[in-house]
Amino acid sequence: MSQQTATLIPLPNRLKDRVSGGGEGLSFEEIIAKSAAIVSSLRGEWRIGALHDVAGLTRLAAEMHAEPLALGPLLPAFFSLAHGIQGQAGTFGYAEVSDVAADLCSYLADLDAEGGNLGDPRRHLAVFDRHLARLRRLLIDDVKAAAVDLRQAG
Repeated sequence: MSQQTATLIPLPNRLKDRVSGGGEGLSFEEIIAKSAAIVSSLRGEWRIGALHDVAGLTRLAAEMHAEPLALGPLLPAFFSLAHGIQGQAGTFGYAEVSDVAADLCSYLADLDAEGGNLGDPRRHLAVFDRHLARLRRLLIDDVKAAAVDLRQAG
């Protein structure tokens, strides 16, 4: 077997230029503050998108309820939506949403690790429904931290 080598080509880091607006001469602290303001301005738009993703998860769950044996093929799409919520929620200040989505992703990953042996698929639907109800409630109520008792959320 022949060994292959790779040559690394260093690229200039232009992130600071992009954030600072091309030479405004901002300090690091000003760059961070400007970035935080940009993220904050997008928070509402992200929340609406996340609610659409939860609606997509709800549609998939409804398909699973209608035909529990179809659960397996729907899991990749279900995981993809949940994982997207998990990955972005923290960036926009929704730590609790991220945690709930992470719990759901963990559950789904454990199902995947079982190699498709789901047993009775209906037993998983209640778990999905609880997570979706929590995500929906947190996003509708605009909860950014665990300041509510989720046992009361419906």
